[in-house]
Amino acid sequence: MLSPANPKFRKPHTVKLKGVATDTFLAFGEYGVIAEEPTYLTDRQIETVRILLSRNVPKNGKYWIRVFPDMSYTKRPLETRMGKGKADVDHWEAPVKRGKVLFEWIGVDEEFSKELARKISAKIGIKVRLLKRDPIF
Repeated sequence: MLSPANPKFRKPHTVKLKGVATDTFLAFGEYGVIAEEPTYLTDRQIETVRILLSRNVPKNGKYWIRVFPDMSYTKRPLETRMGKGKADVDHWEAPVKRGKVLFEWIGVDEEFSKELARKISAKIGIKVRLLKRDPIF
């Protein structure tokens, strides 16, 4: 699973997901998906989509993951009394604002990219929109 190697602070405050993301354009690939609603993506969700992309993008293609889970999520063990400080880190999350580019890929036609976007949306549980790079004239 993805996690930061050496975080400066292990237990940060939660990030507000109001507003729209600033990185809403494709940087690397020909196709990509952007989030249509704000959420926190867990390291397991990102890993699931990475496996999906590695199996569906052909050898001559390439994919990029534009989110990284750098925020910890703490959780108390079951049947534990409250108090005694903040709980231990359970897993890592990536805060995602609406409009952020999540994943990009190249080497796949448009019809298959639409199918990939549908599969990604089913895996991470939020609405995503397929984004296509504009041709340069």
